[in-house]
Amino acid sequence: MHVGDNCSPSISNRVKEMTFPYSRRCFPYCGPFRFREIVFAVSAFFFLGYVIGALLKQDPLGNRSLLQEKIYGRNVERTSELADDHVGKEVKQKEGYISSLNKTWLTWDKIDSPGVYRACVKRPEPEAMRWEITGELVLQEIADKLKIEACLETCIQLVFTYAALSRGHECYCTDVSSKSQFLSYVDSALCDVPCTGDQYHNCGGNKFMSVYRTSVPDARCTSIKLGTPGTLPLIALASYPRSGNTWTRQLIEKATGIYTGSVYWTTERLMEISKKVFPGGNVDYKGKSTICVKTHMSEFGHVGQFEGAIMLIRNPYRAIVAEVFRRQLFVSNNSPEEAIKFFKSKDWDVFVNTAIANWKLMNIRWIQMQRRLLPVAYEELEAETVRKLTDIVVFLNRTVELERIVCATQDHPSSLATGTSLGNHGRKTRVYLTDDPFTAEMHLKIDKSIQLVNYTLFKIHGEVLPAEYLKKIDVF
Repeated sequence: MHVGDNCSPSISNRVKEMTFPYSRRCFPYCGPFRFREIVFAVSAFFFLGYVIGALLKQDPLGNRSLLQEKIYGRNVERTSELADDHVGKEVKQKEGYISSLNKTWLTWDKIDSPGVYRACVKRPEPEAMRWEITGELVLQEIADKLKIEACLETCIQLVFTYAALSRGHECYCTDVSSKSQFLSYVDSALCDVPCTGDQYHNCGGNKFMSVYRTSVPDARCTSIKLGTPGTLPLIALASYPRSGNTWTRQLIEKATGIYTGSVYWTTERLMEISKKVFPGGNVDYKGKSTICVKTHMSEFGHVGQFEGAIMLIRNPYRAIVAEVFRRQLFVSNNSPEEAIKFFKSKDWDVFVNTAIANWKLMNIRWIQMQRRLLPVAYEELEAETVRKLTDIVVFLNRTVELERIVCATQDHPSSLATGTSLGNHGRKTRVYLTDDPFTAEMHLKIDKSIQLVNYTLFKIHGEVLPAEYLKKIDVF
């Protein structure tokens, strides 16, 4: 089947135009770049943003590009054009990796914490301040020694869901609606004014605010429960490991009001974080009381027991590297320096061969299932969380409640809101490789797997993978 057959005119034309040189730069994990790309893509929509320049990674409006059928029979040259406008990012570069920490946010080492950093946003104009800030300016008496913790604790006492810090000495308490400009995130580096009481951390900027989500529940999406046993269809939330399954579960639960389950429930029910964060993972998923079920399995018998599936697909280059870091940093408790050594060992080659085979098998088997399937690219869910989450809610046959969906995205924003800097509170943060750890032979093998999965996805479901999967990556 030729990918241009039976397509709409717009898709067919785009297929003919797709002669990717794959020499454009892709820098998907730095928030400021992504947001500039999104704005740029909107203005250039009808010209198919990929012809305009190096900053565009994918079409954020969902009009994705097909991977041209011609590339299935040839090698794709990977080159990189490094941009020189790093806008003062607060990252530490060291021997081939960058730290995920920066000065704009605080982290805690426990699951329970007073708040978590959400993003840097533009400070409302004076005339709009009273509409955007539902609370008030607080802690003026300690403006000369303000700390983030004090602002958070005060807003919690006043029962506000958000704390916003600005100009180094201002603390505002507020709630956020679906129409708030606090949803328009900007580069975290713009929140660059040190707190008057803590010179190591920043409290917003002169024209920007550092926004934190407090521990106060948001009534719009707080109510979540198990369904009546036996009343919900058995829907899988399937993905290769490190493809956003945990984050997507959090979004789905907040958006639908029903807990998600897990095929690993017998193990997860013994974990503290599962008991607190995913109560639905403590019950037998076959009881059909959860809205969908996490799985990383792909055996035919396992796939066949589900009545449908949401298939999360992530760029295998990033998923593979992320899995290595999970094992090295969080399972083996190695240092970043020790973790980096793995990529230069003989075990790395073996790991890649096994990992890409599993990534390909996992995706193809679920794509080929003879039931309802909703393919979701992790990168698109990051870029357009509200729209893609709405698609998921519709697929699950639940009522679409905009405030719940927006609340879900506010409580669990994508990493694009903050760039590489944001780690989940209560978890260790990771590092990101700045040197390509994959050999030419590995690239060839992985690219062929991407092309095969893309072909299968389009042939069966008329969907395609983001074109960026075959572009050069500068940060893994």
